[in-house]
Amino acid sequence: MERTQRTAQVGTGPRMQRDLALYATRNFISVLGSMMVPVALSFALFAKGAGAGRVSAVLTAEALPMALFMLVGGVVADRLAPRRIMMAADLLRAGAQGVLATLLIAGNPSFVALLVLAALVGTGTAFDTPGRNRLLTQIVAPDRLAAANSVVMIATSLAVLLGPAVGGVLVAGMGAGWAIALDALSYLISAALLLCLRPVAQQESQARTDADLPLPRAMREGWGEFVRRPWVWLMVCLFGLIHMLSWGPTEVLGALVFAHRPGGAPHWGGLLALMGLGALIGGGIALRVRPARPIRAVLLWFLVYPLGPVSIAVSLPYWMQGVCFLLGGMQMANVNVVWEGALQRAIPPDRLSRVSAYDAFGSFCLLPLGYAISGPLALMLGVSGTLWLGAGCVWLFTVLLLCRRDMRDAASTAE
Repeated sequence: MERTQRTAQVGTGPRMQRDLALYATRNFISVLGSMMVPVALSFALFAKGAGAGRVSAVLTAEALPMALFMLVGGVVADRLAPRRIMMAADLLRAGAQGVLATLLIAGNPSFVALLVLAALVGTGTAFDTPGRNRLLTQIVAPDRLAAANSVVMIATSLAVLLGPAVGGVLVAGMGAGWAIALDALSYLISAALLLCLRPVAQQESQARTDADLPLPRAMREGWGEFVRRPWVWLMVCLFGLIHMLSWGPTEVLGALVFAHRPGGAPHWGGLLALMGLGALIGGGIALRVRPARPIRAVLLWFLVYPLGPVSIAVSLPYWMQGVCFLLGGMQMANVNVVWEGALQRAIPPDRLSRVSAYDAFGSFCLLPLGYAISGPLALMLGVSGTLWLGAGCVWLFTVLLLCRRDMRDAASTAE
């Protein structure tokens, strides 16, 4: 009944196309700014003599509030209008990044200030992320969600393509502060575009049947939806493993490797930009291909992911590293589109934000630990050994899940 009502309520035609265009543009601008920051901030710290430990600490300071507040953000987004929560999150992040940019341009900010401002950005992200899926279901009809996910992914991928390259150029030519200033501006524009959206009025303002539930009970209900589908929580375990043992160390150690080379910032930014180009291509593929068994398709794509960190671990020629990161971007886009579509079809709309919060929490809660252990692991295993460790664990866990028939066949009917 819920799904039938939602189909009748969500607009179609020009209104839906307008809102989807605004939403995709919002994602493009926001991600474009955000993708400049890791390159800019990492190289700014390395230029001031900081080691991998301090870079890890700043990245951890941003990721930790995401893990702590993500579940609360999911409950809030299910009870209130997700658009308004996302606008408030954009304004918080714009303020924090604006202050950070001012400090960097003016001089040498204290390390404590960097940690506090990074934590504010992470808090904003924790309240922004859970509502995205639900907001999209409020502006796009259910039978158009798969195509809408691909459009949003293409826009996001284009930003991922351009952001690191622009960030590297700005660091080399103008300094890290200006890249972060543009990120602050991107959040302000993002909030303005969200203000222009017109989600289905009845859905955005209707009283939720569980609005008066205590916060712990509301979180338990979301947890029940999350764990009753093994394909959901097992995949989230894989996402968490990747962020802790592979992507976190790759972000820190990849920047460290290139920081000690001539033209390091543009070169590292170039690899991340190639990942964005791959994601752009992957988004186009996902727009046309609808796998009958989506979770199997996601797992097969994950076999491609470790090529990027491995290419750095074995010091492949730069052009070959670029090819590996390009393929990694194609994997990222296809995984995101297929995964988000499976969740949107399977989870009841009134609990989608909470399940998305558990998804994001499980996927990213170990990222702070991944940043934190990058330096110590590099001291014990070396940069190459640390990157190989993450890649090997990802391959092993992915193969183990592929060996399970219930995972290969999962979500073929969105359940």
